[in-house]
Amino acid sequence: MLTVQDFSHDPFYNQAFEEFVFQTFRDDDVFLLWQNRPAVVVGCYQNICREVHVETLRRLDIPVVRRMSGGGTVYHDLGNVNYTYIIRQDGLVDYDRCLQPVLDALNAIGVPARKNRTCDIAIGDQKISGSAQRAANGRLLHHGTLLFESDLAVLDRITTHHKNDCFQSKGTVSAICPVTNIRDHLASPMTLAEFQARLLDAMLPPGSARLTLTAEQEAEVCRLRDEKYRSWAWTWGKTPAFTYERTGTFAGAPIRAAYAAKRGVISGAAVESPVIDGELAARLLNGARLDPEGFADVCRTLAGDRAEELMDWLL
Repeated sequence: MLTVQDFSHDPFYNQAFEEFVFQTFRDDDVFLLWQNRPAVVVGCYQNICREVHVETLRRLDIPVVRRMSGGGTVYHDLGNVNYTYIIRQDGLVDYDRCLQPVLDALNAIGVPARKNRTCDIAIGDQKISGSAQRAANGRLLHHGTLLFESDLAVLDRITTHHKNDCFQSKGTVSAICPVTNIRDHLASPMTLAEFQARLLDAMLPPGSARLTLTAEQEAEVCRLRDEKYRSWAWTWGKTPAFTYERTGTFAGAPIRAAYAAKRGVISGAAVESPVIDGELAARLLNGARLDPEGFADVCRTLAGDRAEELMDWLL
């Protein structure tokens, strides 16, 4: 087994780094530890708008990153540690095979963790880790979160309470579970840095290689970051087809907003309200990309000072 050190906190870079390692280091099992600055990471089959309140994220300047595996939406910050475990595997996904070594390592360093449900790790009945997998070309990538000292209030604010049922889609929907931080359950205090070091030592057999990328490999990761993970086509264009409809009151008047989207492009848009120019709204929205900044521009054109309020109605 080997590890490749990743010192970046850029969530787009780290997705590219993980994919690059998965594709490149094929002769050994691999275990990685890495961290993101605040970001929301969604599964490759998910509807972002269904999972999180997009306008809240935009206001907080928290990016959304789509990963290459399935599964649900997770919030990352620098109080969370992410791990990636890559093994040789033919056939389908296998959570037990990947979770058990991680559980053994956590238990060995004093974390009273256990498996919960198919792919979660919990302390008692509270979740500390969710995981997802991707299998390709005889290799299996298993990755997960480890909540050590994350800001659970932010996680709760931007994910749990904002499952938007106005979006109807066949995309994967995240499960809602009570969560906790590992730090609160340790018999002996441990810093996050100590936790990472001890977990890595527990997972890697003695003598395991600890590598860093070459300059050429680093350049390839950056290319993948910029061309794929930062692109609209990957993040928003892969959104599963959906329909949206919401009715209520806007600026003291009734409003109905509706549209459909396929491959991230809006169609059938209608905004019906006596205080909104419906014809202009349809012209601006139909054929437009599903994109928070683009929607914000549309809302400023349609509603002026009430743009943020209208944004809540449209996305």
